Amino acid sequence: MRSTRLAAAGVAAGAMVLGMAGPALAEGKAVASPNPFPAGSAINVTVTGCDTKPVLGHQGTMVFAETVNFTQNGDTWSSGPVKTFDSRQLKAGQTYNYRVTCYDADNQKVTMTLPLTVAEAQDNPDPTPTPGRPEFRFGYDKVKLSTRRVAPGQKVTFKVACPTEVTVSGNGYTQNPLPVKKAGDGVWTATGTYRSNLPDPTTVTVVCKNFGSVKYSTSPEKGDGNGGGGNGGGNAMTPQTPKIPTGRIDTGDGSSLRDGGSPMMAAAWGAFAFLGLGAVALRRRIAQERS
Repeated sequence: MRSTRLAAAGVAAGAMVLGMAGPALAEGKAVASPNPFPAGSAINVTVTGCDTKPVLGHQGTMVFAETVNFTQNGDTWSSGPVKTFDSRQLKAGQTYNYRVTCYDADNQKVTMTLPLTVAEAQDNPDPTPTPGRPEFRFGYDKVKLSTRRVAPGQKVTFKVACPTEVTVSGNGYTQNPLPVKKAGDGVWTATGTYRSNLPDPTTVTVVCKNFGSVKYSTSPEKGDGNGGGGNGGGNAMTPQTPKIPTGRIDTGDGSSLRDGGSPMMAAAWGAFAFLGLGAVALRRRIAQERS
């Protein structure tokens, strides 16, 4: 009987030794999202299997540009969005390993590996930037007149290209300044009627806000015509920017709306030519009578 009891005890002891020889290894899991991730973006780290707060440790290269702080929600620990370093430190396609450690409910140390992979660079290059719109310059080419004839009761419409606002004013209209309407994207129109008593010169100025102005006149060599009607206006030349261009436009009533030049000059040359021809004819007649 004694031997039997001892044998039984020996079996029991052996079973106890076997039970104590191999304790179960503690397990945990650490994942990152998104993974792969673009360098410089924010990622979230989630850890399970830990009873204490997880601790991250890099293996040579720091990926996170901010401190990773975990908060617990049941059996899960989450970091929330944490910003990573940009491409100056992290290379596209490269994997950087982190080690995550903590203790479980049995006070066993848990060690996990967290691989963090930087997303590959985009295969397609950035689209070519669209070139900016050319710089706008306001000038006479941006103003169109329905007619350049200046006469009492005559109507004229201005069509102006200008990206901001337009003002059309003159000294010969029944309404001043003229009412301006927007006719499209950067296009404006204004219509006016010349009054019965037209000043000399008759002028009009078209202004494109922030981009300058242009001026038209029936007599550009004279002043701005603000001295009164029919008395020749002022006698001081008013500088304009841009300069008044040359070119004569007939009006049919002895006046013309011009952007430069002098209608009197042509008349003067005609008078000189007439006088010269008359003098030649007179000399020939006198010579014939003497002979």
